[in-house]
Amino acid sequence: MNTIAYPRLIKRVRAVLIDSVLVPVAVFGTLILGDALGVSQPYGKALLLLGPIFILEPGLVAFTGGTVGHHLQGIRVTRTDGSSNINILAATVRFVVKLLLGWLSFIFVLTTARHQAVHDLVARSMVVHKDLSGLPAHEVLSERALDRATYVYPPAWRRVIVIVGYAVLATVALSIASALVSSAECAHGRQCTTIEVLLAIALDVLWIVGLGWITVRGWNGTLYGCRRHPRESAESLRSSQ
Repeated sequence: MNTIAYPRLIKRVRAVLIDSVLVPVAVFGTLILGDALGVSQPYGKALLLLGPIFILEPGLVAFTGGTVGHHLQGIRVTRTDGSSNINILAATVRFVVKLLLGWLSFIFVLTTARHQAVHDLVARSMVVHKDLSGLPAHEVLSERALDRATYVYPPAWRRVIVIVGYAVLATVALSIASALVSSAECAHGRQCTTIEVLLAIALDVLWIVGLGWITVRGWNGTLYGCRRHPRESAESLRSSQ
């Protein structure tokens, strides 16, 4: 039986960046080809637009185990048991969720047991290394597990609720900070200075990093509101009651 090992998040990010360049180029190329062939019907143009996207994303994932970016990075998408590729329906759902959530979906890679993003969880898929030979040790990740021998963790539903609550507060804080650093002209989309643009980018990056920090801390039980407790003290408290 092949050993299942997971790639670092950076490999998945590189795969996405490769695909984010390749897919638009393919779409642009098919649209040019369609114009050259005289395709003018709306349905024909829609097919030229959606065809390359469907083929390069869910199509390749279902039939080859990954997108071009995945293959170039030496990783593949499989079912959660590692037995085979996911089917075309699951691959399509996976792509739609990834498209809707964007980079936020990948935050969960930092905390889930099988290093799954949200779109992996929805599609019941996971991303693994295709071949472990020649890979340095730091590139090979094993399944992540909570330290239940030492700590008692809050229920999963409580951790999720607390994470969502902190995420909402972080989003509100981002909105307030954006309003404070932006002029009226910039806030209404008329004209922003270079400094205002840079500050907006910095705040967005800080927000994404903050969401990652909140998710990891919350799921690991180290965030206020859903903290884990040492098993001995938790058992002593129950016995005293």
